[in-house]
Amino acid sequence: MPQRPCLQFRADELADRLSARLVGAGEVEVRGLNTLEQSGPGDMTFIGSDKHAKLWAESQAAAAVVTDGVDIPQVGDTQQGQEKPRRALLYVENADLAMAELLELFTAAVSSCEPAGIHPSAVVDPSAQVDPTVSIGPGAAIGAGTTIGAGTSIEANVTIGPECIIGADCTIRAGAVIRERCTLGDRVSLHPNVVIGADGFGYRPDGQGGLVKMPHIGTVVIGDDVELGACTTVDRGKFGPTEIGPHTKLDNLCQIGHNVRIGRGCVCAAMTGIAGSTVIGDFCQIGGQVGIADHVEIGSGVKIAAHSAVISSVEPGKIMGGVPAMELRKFWRVHASLLRLPDFMKAATRRFGSDLGKDG
Repeated sequence: MPQRPCLQFRADELADRLSARLVGAGEVEVRGLNTLEQSGPGDMTFIGSDKHAKLWAESQAAAAVVTDGVDIPQVGDTQQGQEKPRRALLYVENADLAMAELLELFTAAVSSCEPAGIHPSAVVDPSAQVDPTVSIGPGAAIGAGTTIGAGTSIEANVTIGPECIIGADCTIRAGAVIRERCTLGDRVSLHPNVVIGADGFGYRPDGQGGLVKMPHIGTVVIGDDVELGACTTVDRGKFGPTEIGPHTKLDNLCQIGHNVRIGRGCVCAAMTGIAGSTVIGDFCQIGGQVGIADHVEIGSGVKIAAHSAVISSVEPGKIMGGVPAMELRKFWRVHASLLRLPDFMKAATRRFGSDLGKDG
């Protein structure tokens, strides 16, 4: 199948975008990104070390982004003693960071292939304000009074409730739900089946053996450049907002409780749950399957290892792990002691007899 024209770039165009030093054929067309081993003739690849540089000669890639200082075999084929440039090298300070920029470029190019406009099967309330450059896919529903900014892409079967504010250049993947009065900043990315603004989990005993639901009338406010993975949920606040700060990234299957506040530039791996009214500072790193109790404060710069259970507040900059979570150095000492416990018990039993540990 031929590549779509919106996914074609010249090597010299990409060099300009990356402020890279171009060696070789600037007219080479790049239509995709791939690894050195799996690249085809239209692909660009990435070389960040001398170890990977050795693979360049055998790679089918048309071009490569290379970290400065890495020694690469000469570009092109030798034909009848003459150098025939057919490939291109783009030298940058850091190939990994350049890769991230190009991946973003190609992602945006795919989105731009979707024409602006509203699919005939979508339902958009007449009072909604939708920029003409917005793309709305089949089966989507947009509620009354909602505003959607320029360049935003809304895929099939997305539901956006009334009085929401959706910023510019957002990507909302298929099946996502944004309930009433929630706000997304610019360049927010929601993966399939994300739910924003569901009711918080709050009940009280009614004194008669049942439970009374506590309605949640707050909102959700998501900052610029936030990305939420597939099936992640962010509950609305009971009164005020649940907030996620700019540039924060949440993996798939994360649960953010009502009135949680997450700061700027945090990352949170899959299957983590954060209970209601917890406050997390800036630039925190939270591993997979972490549980954080309600009403605790996590200081800025904290790192929490996977599978940990945080039940109390954590000072800024700490590295935590374990159940319950403790400073990671202490956790490893405790873990080492537990591993030695069977041998200790055997030695103690030999010394003190089989009655060790019995009452009396």
